[in-house]
Amino acid sequence: MKYLSSKDTANILGINISTLKRWTDSGKIKCEKTAGGHRKFTMQHIRGYYKSFSESSKNISLGIENKEQKFLYGLINDRDYKELAQNLAASSLKADELSVRTIVNGLYMNGVPIPDLLDYVIDVAGHIVELQLKTNKIDHTDAYLSRNVITRSVDSLNNDQPNGSFNGKNALCVNFEDNLPDIGVVMSEVLLRNNGFNVYNTGSHAELGDLKNIIKNRKINLLLFYLCDLQCCNAIVEKNINKTKNQIIEIVKLAKKINTKVIFGGEGLKLLKGVKNQIGNSFLTYNDLSKII
Repeated sequence: MKYLSSKDTANILGINISTLKRWTDSGKIKCEKTAGGHRKFTMQHIRGYYKSFSESSKNISLGIENKEQKFLYGLINDRDYKELAQNLAASSLKADELSVRTIVNGLYMNGVPIPDLLDYVIDVAGHIVELQLKTNKIDHTDAYLSRNVITRSVDSLNNDQPNGSFNGKNALCVNFEDNLPDIGVVMSEVLLRNNGFNVYNTGSHAELGDLKNIIKNRKINLLLFYLCDLQCCNAIVEKNINKTKNQIIEIVKLAKKINTKVIFGGEGLKLLKGVKNQIGNSFLTYNDLSKII
C-alpha cells in the first residue's frame, strides 16, 4: 500500500504540518502510525476528511502553487465533468502525469461518487482519445501511452484494500486473454473495492487457466470479466471472436455449477452476437455495475 507523508498530505490540504498534527490528534482526519509514531496517510484518509467537512472541499486548491493545477481544481470544485474529461484526455496524450493525477485524485478526494468519476470523466476521456485514433489525429503509440498514464492514476485509488468497509466477500477481476487494454478492469476493481470487496486482479492479457481451482483457493464470491471495444482489443477481432464467445459460455456454465456470481462488462460485449442470452449480469456503465453489486 502506498502512503502519503505528513508533508504531502499537508500540501494537498493547504495547511501546515503543525495544523495537520492537531487535526489528527483531534480525529478531524484519520491516519495510521508507525511503531515510531510517524503519521502515514492514504488517499482514503483525505477523501474521508473532505466527506466529513464538505465546506473544506472549496479550499482544496489553497496549497497548490501551479496555475494549471489551480485551474483544474476549479473545474473539480464546479463538478465540470465535460471539461475535466477533455483535460484528462489532453493531459494523458502529453504524458502530463501531474495533471492526470490532479484530476483523478482531486475528484476522488472531493467525494465525487466513484461511478460518476469513472463514467463521466475517465471513460469519456478514453473515448475522446479513441476518436482521435480513429480519425488519424494520433497513432496507436499515442493511444497506448495515454491509456497507460490514465491507468496508473486510476490504479492508485486501489491502494486501500478494500477502500470501503469490508463486506466479507472476495472478487476476481479478469481481463480476457486477448484483450490488451486493462483500464476497464482496473476501473471495475476501484468500484468493487469502494463497495467493500477484497479484489484480486489478473491484469492485462490474462490466460484464464483453471478458474475452478482459483475460485476455490481464493474463496471467490464474485467473478468480473471485462471486454472493451478499443482498436487494440484483440479479443473481438475476427480470428479470436469465436474463442471469446466460447470462453464466455464456459465461464457462465462454471459459475452456475459452483454457484458463483459472474458479471461481464464493457462495450465489446455488443460485438459478440449470439451470447447475449448466455449472460445474466452485464454492464456498460459503472453506475450500472454499482446497481448490480
